[in-house]
Amino acid sequence: MVVDSTALAQELRRRRTGRPALLARLVRTEQETWLPGDLHQVPTGLLVLAAMSMARVASPHSGA
Repeated sequence: MVVDSTALAQELRRRRTGRPALLARLVRTEQETWLPGDLHQVPTGLLVLAAMSMARVASPHSGA
């Protein structure tokens, strides 16, 4: 399933997971990622990993 960064941030908020700065960065970026299955059924750890990856790509200070 392809999800955008805003939907991912909303799901992490619903689960009360993730730092506020990470969630804010996800809302500011317009990216998409693929998750294996429905957003509400994917393990939390995988959602956090996807969020961190998206935030890193969106960060102007990333080493890439």
